[in-house]
Amino acid sequence: MQKVKNIIKFLIFIVYTIAIFLIKNPILIFMMFIIDVIIFFICKLDFKNLLYNLKWASFIIAFTIIINIVFDSLYMGILFGIRLIICYFTTYIFSKNMKIFELAEVIEFLLYPLKIFKINSSEIGIIISIAVCMIPVLRSEIYSIKNNLISKGQRSGISFIKNACKPLIISILKKTDDMEKSLIAKAYK
Repeated sequence: MQKVKNIIKFLIFIVYTIAIFLIKNPILIFMMFIIDVIIFFICKLDFKNLLYNLKWASFIIAFTIIINIVFDSLYMGILFGIRLIICYFTTYIFSKNMKIFELAEVIEFLLYPLKIFKINSSEIGIIISIAVCMIPVLRSEIYSIKNNLISKGQRSGISFIKNACKPLIISILKKTDDMEKSLIAKAYK
């Protein structure tokens, strides 16, 4: 029964997210925002954590707004920014209500018909689970590298990015190697 609930949650999340970007009417978009706020409070989620995580996505949202303003109009830029914020809000709510292994199970179930083409859906589920698990790890690595460079007197700019990329790539490769070893140790082929 829980598996069916998770599948329904996932499908609603996908349809809702697609609808955010297909709806053109600003009133309906505002209604979607209100729905997200209501669901947020029903689920009793932490508002400070939402804002903290939104801080990480704010650069991408601002960049997208600027690109839309430059290539289209101010109205479309603001509307697209609001859509991204609502999408982020929806994704945050979804991620707090579904565990990673449940998400992998749902994806594996939904992609099961790909077995006709000899594609292993369980491997796709595991890949997505690992990718989702790595997001907070990478965020903390970036934060740590940034603080280390600042404490060494490095100023922001091109050299800052260059000096941050090398340890980040090394860290990613080490973590990937550790994950590979743990999957082998668990006899996963």
